[in-house]
Amino acid sequence: MPKSEHIEQRVIIILPRRQTPSNSREPSRRRPRLLTIICFVLAIVALIHFIAVTHSAYPTVTPTTCQGWLRTMDYTQVVHLQTKTQQMGAVQFVNQLVDGQPAVMVQVNGTDAQQMLDIFIFGCTQKQQQFKLTTLFSQRGLSQGTAAISPDNTLITSALDTYQPAQDSALEQPLQQNIYREYQWQHSAFVQVAYPSLYPVTSRAEAEALQQQADNGQSLPWSDPLVTAEQMAKDIFHWTGSDPQDAVLSNKGSTARVQLVQQNPSITVIVTLKQLIQHNTSGLWFVVSAQSSGMALDQPRPAQSVKPPIIIKGTGALADGTITTALFDHALSPLTLTNTVPSSVDASGKYAATLSYTHSAPDQETLLLIESLPPNGSSEAEQLLLVKIILG
Repeated sequence: MPKSEHIEQRVIIILPRRQTPSNSREPSRRRPRLLTIICFVLAIVALIHFIAVTHSAYPTVTPTTCQGWLRTMDYTQVVHLQTKTQQMGAVQFVNQLVDGQPAVMVQVNGTDAQQMLDIFIFGCTQKQQQFKLTTLFSQRGLSQGTAAISPDNTLITSALDTYQPAQDSALEQPLQQNIYREYQWQHSAFVQVAYPSLYPVTSRAEAEALQQQADNGQSLPWSDPLVTAEQMAKDIFHWTGSDPQDAVLSNKGSTARVQLVQQNPSITVIVTLKQLIQHNTSGLWFVVSAQSSGMALDQPRPAQSVKPPIIIKGTGALADGTITTALFDHALSPLTLTNTVPSSVDASGKYAATLSYTHSAPDQETLLLIESLPPNGSSEAEQLLLVKIILG
């Protein structure tokens, strides 16, 4: 019988797949998740430690002076910034404006078509460690306005003269379309002051601009004191021409005195000019006074701020003559007078007059011209006085 083969049989046991409850997780997945959580917790702990170390190394400094306290202020809240129509402009320390006291100037620019500028100067008072914000200066609604600090540490603001007729504004230089106001710290307050120049411009900002034009090579008539004085007589006094007797009486470098003469009517005016911006051969000349001998003004005082009606009183007028007056605005254009009180002169030459005028921009530097005219046929010389006042 043939030998039978031995056939090895292998048994394969298939175990059923273990069913994992839905609410449990496999160990292989649990470990990485747990490791992530541990790493996250360690990162938080490290961050907290870093913040603590940094804070201890660079602690928050509590201001101990007004200067430091003013640096921490949120001026958007102080000025009540209207975010829809305004945006913050320059914020700068201006201690030099207030005799070295801590002060900051904040400018707020309008974003609408008017482009109004608001200016604030804030100071601070300190009592022990308590600080209080004080408003030293504020001016709102300057159309297309600017603010600057002069070399003499005064504040100069500018604004478009919205009172000027359009036909007058179109004939003026761009600088003349603005009103410039200058403020100086006096007796713990900002006070408007008048710039000495009467002609060819009335403000410091315009004088500096003219000097810059001359320095840039532009030919200007104001580089000669005699020519400047004679041109002033044409523009302000309405003299038709010059006289052979016009002459420079003295020139001491930065100050000159000029004699102007007219024959009909007879009048002699002494004009004082100064190089207000630049004291050298390239410096321009500016008229700072013009008057006949003996003519004086007691009220208002020159460079004083006055409100209408303007009461004028002075001495040196012709006892038998008449008084005429004229006002010129910041651009040297005549203002329309609406006088209702006639001028008077007594036997001693004391005169008085009351001036009213049509509405104009407030707080602008203006010229007041007073003339004492002799009666017809008299050989007496006319008297004249030109001064600056600020219309309040």
